[in-house]
Amino acid sequence: MPETHAQIFPIRIDWGDLDLLGHVNNIAISRYFQAARVEYCAHIGMKVFPGMPTGPILAASRIQFTAQLFFPGEVRVFTRVKKAGRTSVVLEHALLDAHGTLAAFGEDVVVRFDFKAKTKIPLGDEVTAAMAAYEGTLDDAFPPVPAQPGA
Repeated sequence: MPETHAQIFPIRIDWGDLDLLGHVNNIAISRYFQAARVEYCAHIGMKVFPGMPTGPILAASRIQFTAQLFFPGEVRVFTRVKKAGRTSVVLEHALLDAHGTLAAFGEDVVVRFDFKAKTKIPLGDEVTAAMAAYEGTLDDAFPPVPAQPGA
């Protein structure tokens, strides 16, 4: 099996992440993946800030929930590139609780976008090179995840 690499993003579970049943709400898990996605994009040169002419947008997201999470606690989001295309990249996420149990996994499709022209644009050599260099520095194994339904 080929060696895999992943960036790890530790995130504290906040009281505000809970729902009425006392476990972490599914929307909070989406935000955990968002935090990892934004950080990953910043590392490969696709930062987001007001007034920028181009940047990443989320085109699609899919999450599979596998275990409940509770407060207090911390989770770790593992993120890596699953597939890169001409204008987009598929980021794969795995979320583990403090005990190493897989609580959720998913994928985000991120597209490089020209905000003025309102159209997708190529990732470009600089982003592709930065992505390859960054992936090469990630040395933590990505947790095993089941195949996503419909993937």
